[in-house]
Amino acid sequence: MAVDPRLQGVVDTFERSTYGKWQEEEGVRTIHDFAIEDVRKVELAPWPRLGVNATFLNLYAMMEGAKGMFVAEIPPGGATEQQRHLYEQVVLILDGTGTTEIWQGGDAKHHVFEWHQGSAFSPPLNTCYKMYNLGREPVRFLAVNTAPQIMNGFRSAELVFNSPFAFRDRFDGRDNYFTNTPPNMETSFWITNFIPDFMSAELAPGEFKGSGNFRMAYRMAGNVLGGHMAQWPAGRYHKAHYHPAGPVLMGLRSEGYVLLWPKEAGTRPYEDGRGDEVVDFKWGVGSLYAPPTDWFHQHFNTGPEPARHIAVREAGGGGTGFGPVVPRTRLTVTLDVKLGGALIEYEDEDPEIRRRYEEALKAAGVPNEMPPDLYEPGSAIRRPEFNVED
Repeated sequence: MAVDPRLQGVVDTFERSTYGKWQEEEGVRTIHDFAIEDVRKVELAPWPRLGVNATFLNLYAMMEGAKGMFVAEIPPGGATEQQRHLYEQVVLILDGTGTTEIWQGGDAKHHVFEWHQGSAFSPPLNTCYKMYNLGREPVRFLAVNTAPQIMNGFRSAELVFNSPFAFRDRFDGRDNYFTNTPPNMETSFWITNFIPDFMSAELAPGEFKGSGNFRMAYRMAGNVLGGHMAQWPAGRYHKAHYHPAGPVLMGLRSEGYVLLWPKEAGTRPYEDGRGDEVVDFKWGVGSLYAPPTDWFHQHFNTGPEPARHIAVREAGGGGTGFGPVVPRTRLTVTLDVKLGGALIEYEDEDPEIRRRYEEALKAAGVPNEMPPDLYEPGSAIRRPEFNVED
């Protein structure tokens, strides 16, 4: 997929950055694209630093948002090389079973916890760790991190990977650190250091983002980097919204498509003759996609079962701190654009969006479960209060 001309400058800047140059020096296979059809099927090649096969995944919007991402595979009975780094990283297990051994540099005590397909964890900042495959099949995992921000900030890969400092406020060595803690169903927020299974984790109602939607935000290991999980019924779709670049979403269940278009094209791009600016691509299990800054995007389920995806993104208001000092502000992705937010209510969306969805459902043989009254004036589910984690 060719680089959108509006994003070419971002790509060029990314490749000239400290992180971009380091990535090239690592000599690892790299993919540049708008989206990945199925991360489970991406071809891999040796990465000496990690000690296993891997591929860097540079989605254009993540380049803009200064996030790094790679997919890697541990062979049966194998293990990664010991890792240590000053950037935050969230690991999603796509296939296989195994353990992670983790410790503070200089400490004799090592901690080991088990994981399997659907587990997620985050090595606490600058801890030493290794991942082991205990099964008979390859372990494939996806890692999303803040490496570009940290590496570009310090401008030294040597420092990022070889600092001896122990962040004991992030990891104090207690035995139950990676024990699962239950989510808060009232706030739809989960503070934990380990997610046992993001495929089946309980979610809370969140209709403000879409009809029949359930969601749960999460943060791990005291990170800025966190995310959320969302699920919605067959025959329904999310409301369009926009936000800064950086979040990446992975399809976990069902299939459908995503629409993206720049905010400048308006809330009704087809009606206003700017439909050619809308990007349309399919998603399914294992798909990765990331919206650029201020691009409206919405997720459609055309499969016969409830759709679920997981997102990794900055969940804190101030980011990593490598950038301008700005006041902590509330995000507006759950607030109507007519009220100063970044979300288009169903009643205000382009009619062509509804028509195309109905057509796609008919072609897939899936009943349309969108309640007709959602499109009636005054039907919007307004959310008067929202928090910085949305």
